[in-house]
This record gives sequence, structure tokens and C-alpha cells, in this order.
Amino acid sequence: MSRHGRAILGGSFNPPHIGHLRLAVEAHEALNGLIDGVDLTPCALPPHKAAGNLLPFGLRAAMLEAAVSDLPFLRCNRLESRREGIAYTWDMLTACRAALPGTDFYFLLGAPDFALLPTWFRGLELPSLCHFVVAPRGGMAENEFVATVVRLWPDAEERPSLLPRGRCLALPGGGRAYFLPLPCLNVSASDIRERWLNGRSVAYLVPRTVLRLLDGARAVAADRWQTME
Repeated sequence: MSRHGRAILGGSFNPPHIGHLRLAVEAHEALNGLIDGVDLTPCALPPHKAAGNLLPFGLRAAMLEAAVSDLPFLRCNRLESRREGIAYTWDMLTACRAALPGTDFYFLLGAPDFALLPTWFRGLELPSLCHFVVAPRGGMAENEFVATVVRLWPDAEERPSLLPRGRCLALPGGGRAYFLPLPCLNVSASDIRERWLNGRSVAYLVPRTVLRLLDGARAVAADRWQTME
């Protein structure tokens, strides 16, 4: 039975690709009984990327909506389009909690980003807003995950995991950090952009519905992506 939870997968989705979608599907299955679905939440102005190099928010959101249209447990959340300024995760999760009071939020992220939480705005305070679900992108093993958690939060304590696999640690602030050994597809948005700009096929790297929208906005996408380093 669902506990009225939502998983959140944030990112620039520039463009959305099968790595994003497969992670969302795998997380939904692993969190079965804890969540009602997964929100893919595109950033409007991420703090670590140049906004001028991103596709327009509306196009990125439309591509996500097209990609998940036949999967009712996935949805694109356009929350960021209604906020101004840099899209900090702290602010996004605060807004999610205000919109859905009483909901447990499970924030999905890869192991490299999890290790960098001290560099995020109020990153080490995020357990007061959500639980973490950490996928081993980059090859992080379970023992490395535990060591990272203890390094970031020395008072963390191991707990039985509510998930079918992986480890769980209780964090200061009330949240928990789950290690979830999901299959990882080594798909890169930067590689997709380079292939698309050079006229190479990106078939099976992005859904066909996404590719149709991308090709339909060729002039805009080429203008934005040509300037990326």
C-alpha cells in the first residue's frame, strides 16, 4: 500500500534521454509501496550550468511529457517554470512539500552528486526535506556509500532498509539515505548533443517522441547547443 510518497528526479534534461527514463522506471519499481510515482523535474536555471546553453524550459518540459506519456507512474513536473532565480534543490523541495503536505519525498541522485552535497546550497540540510535514493553511477560500492554518508553526517546510523536491496542510514533532520544498486545506462546528454549537432543518429538514445520535437526545433537547439563547451 502506498504511503503517499513521490520520488523526484531533477535535472536539466538537455535533452531527456533513456538514461533518465530508465532510472525513473527502476526507482519506481524499487520503491513500490512507498511512492505513488516519479516526478521528473526540469530545472529552469540550474546553478552549475549556463542558462544560455540550455534548450528553452518549455521545450525541455514538452520533450519530457512526450517521453512519459504512455507511463502513468511517471510525470513531468513544471514547478520550476513558476519560480524565478537560480533553481536550488532546497527551494524546489520546499515548494514540493508546500504543494503536497504530508507527502514523503525521495530524491533520486547518482553517487557522484551525492558525494558533492556539501557544495550544494544547504545541501547537508536536505534530509529535513527528503530522503535520498542514491544510484551507484560511477561505480560506488555499498561500503563506499556508507563511508560517504558517515563523512557527511557523522551522527548517521544504519537502519533496516525498506527497499528490497541496498543499505539505509538515518540522517540528522529526519531523512534517510538509501543505497539502491540499480542498473546504470552509461548515456551522456553531452554525447547526444554532439552526435545530433554532427548529423549522427541518436536513435535508441532518446525516445522517438523526443527526437521528433528536437528535430522540429532544430534552429533553436542548434543555436543553443553550438555555444556549449
